[in-house]
Amino acid sequence: MTQSVAQQLEAYVPLYDYIPENWESARGALTEFLKRISNAVNIREIGWFLEEELLSGQQFFPGVTSSPINQQFRSVFRKVVNFGALPNAGTKSVPHGITTSASTSLVQLYAAATDPAVPNYIPIPYASPTLNLNIQMYMDATNINITTAIDWSTYTRCFVSIHYIKEL
Repeated sequence: MTQSVAQQLEAYVPLYDYIPENWESARGALTEFLKRISNAVNIREIGWFLEEELLSGQQFFPGVTSSPINQQFRSVFRKVVNFGALPNAGTKSVPHGITTSASTSLVQLYAAATDPAVPNYIPIPYASPTLNLNIQMYMDATNINITTAIDWSTYTRCFVSIHYIKEL
């Protein structure tokens, strides 16, 4: 049974599969089936969102250079930063604690904030047709930075999710 590349990368494991009666044929079929199960389990996205670096379970396409080591999928790491309250018309910086280098690439950066008194919730970055309501977020080698033009400090809970790879 031959599979396309797309089928080889799928995380779907069929519930039932044919196992040949002959042990020699069955052994090969079982080996392939166990490989599919292992791959499906290993590439699932891990549901832990922690304030420490951990493997997300995601795999990024092979590297951009031609060395053999870069022809393998790259692991995506995730870290959550408890940002606290949003700023009052300015920029607030909170250290992310990730050791970065020229080989580190950001894959995703997003956040959400909560005003528990109302309650209200907003995604960050936040885009509004009213320009002074916009919220900008960016990351540098040391900090997560969130900039607001007005007072958003009633949003006292904000969690930033950082997804990154460590190699080119």
